[in-house]
Amino acid sequence: MNEFTESAAMVVAAFLLGSIPFGLLISKLYGINDLREQGSGNIGATNVSRVVGFWPAGFLTFFLDALKGILILLPLRYRWIPEGTLPASTLLLWTLGLSAVVGHCFSPWLHFKGGKGVATTFGVIFALAPLSGVVGGIVFGLAAFATQVGAAGSLLGLLAAIAVYRLFYPFEPSMLIFALMVYLAIFRHEENLDSLLKEDARESA
Repeated sequence: MNEFTESAAMVVAAFLLGSIPFGLLISKLYGINDLREQGSGNIGATNVSRVVGFWPAGFLTFFLDALKGILILLPLRYRWIPEGTLPASTLLLWTLGLSAVVGHCFSPWLHFKGGKGVATTFGVIFALAPLSGVVGGIVFGLAAFATQVGAAGSLLGLLAAIAVYRLFYPFEPSMLIFALMVYLAIFRHEENLDSLLKEDARESA
């Protein structure tokens, strides 16, 4: 198997790992037949917390969704897989991370629908750019607490993470993949952003 084939196989594996709908599976354990018919209809940790409760269901969903962005990256980044067995370039690592996020957002098990990808994106960031992940996580927590809006916390946290990455890490093609992941999260939050803007407009009127 040549390097290209190995890399392609890893990208597919990352997509399939990312596509596992943990929110649906965990909510079923709590008697929710289809989480997509409850609350906001999303399969992520926020809706699980809303429908079932944050502890432990919502927390576990967030943790497992984030783990999808970590598990396929750490063995390659820290060479737990024997060196030379698989390529481990920075560009490939970020591509694998993006593939996991895309799998979460467009799961083949859910007719290519899925979640918003925030937890999985944060998992990728923590695995590949820990400083960005820590700062983004802090901003996420503070913004979500201050606004009481999970979407606002998610987006501000991701924007803070990419700003830190630009400041403290060298500019390289992986930066474009990072930006694409953040854009995907913003795109998946389009309905939330529209609702927030309409609410602000009503309050200002």
